Amino acid sequence: MNMLPVQVLRRRALLRVGCATHRGYQTKAKVPHRTIQTLNPDLLEPSDFVDLSNKRWATVYAQSATGFLRYPKNRQRDAQFPSNAKGFLYLHRPPSLPPIAAEIRLRLTPEPNPTLFSTGADLLCGSIPWSIDLPQLVKVKSYAPFEAQVVSDGLIDGGFMDSLKLAWEDVITRRADTQTLYTLAQPFEINLEDTSTLLGILTTRAQGCIIFDHLFRDTRAWLASKHPYRGRILAHFEISPLAQHSRPASRPPVLVIRVLKILTPIESVPGYDMYLPIPAEGGLLSKRRTGTIFFDLEKPSQRIKDLMLLVEGDRAILRGEIGA
Repeated sequence: MNMLPVQVLRRRALLRVGCATHRGYQTKAKVPHRTIQTLNPDLLEPSDFVDLSNKRWATVYAQSATGFLRYPKNRQRDAQFPSNAKGFLYLHRPPSLPPIAAEIRLRLTPEPNPTLFSTGADLLCGSIPWSIDLPQLVKVKSYAPFEAQVVSDGLIDGGFMDSLKLAWEDVITRRADTQTLYTLAQPFEINLEDTSTLLGILTTRAQGCIIFDHLFRDTRAWLASKHPYRGRILAHFEISPLAQHSRPASRPPVLVIRVLKILTPIESVPGYDMYLPIPAEGGLLSKRRTGTIFFDLEKPSQRIKDLMLLVEGDRAILRGEIGA
């Protein structure tokens, strides 16, 4: 049996660990794993900085376990993270929304310096921040290390997370750019050119979604464009203040949509006769023929029935239940 010289064996061993140069060839040192020690934005260290740029699936270590992050393109496919996807993962908790609105986001910073956190911006997926919401966090196995980190940091109570696992039997798959509502009065955006608006619904008791179609569609046959307006508005649902919609609190309410803000200037197609009333800040959405647009939750269509989840969730908050 031929034995290799000791020098050759030693050189091969060094090459395997990336510590030697042989005939002009130098191996690359092993790239360190992305490891985070906290998701608390107040406790971040330079070592918590992660670079996910151009990765389709990025591995990140937390709580001595491997987690996987993805950048969803749509419901069927994943895309690479953008080339600037580097910064600090953290738990975002909107102060005006209930605890279930918490989600993990990536705060973009050019370098591993936590003092830049406050001046950075969150990574976007379309016009919505890229995020891992609580349903994904408690149900998707590849996110388990991040759930453990959130609980370890004391950001969310472990018992609360366990209760969510029982309440949410399945994770509803939504497009990454879907807006999610946690309370009835929460603002959401409407693009006047869209044929439909999809909104996710999330409470501690249930998940759902609603779709309402053609809010700004003019169906008159002779029109070349059925969507005469361009622009974006900020709006919210509210219990109808109109007398004809008044009913006892024991019955499901009638909801309307109020315009809170014009986000971009509203333009109409050339020559439009304003048959559809143009949205106005502070006003209720309406149509000329049928008047105020409303949603009767006592006899809802299949597409908007999950609005009742928000009504019930708000009532639970008023009763002081943990369902807030």
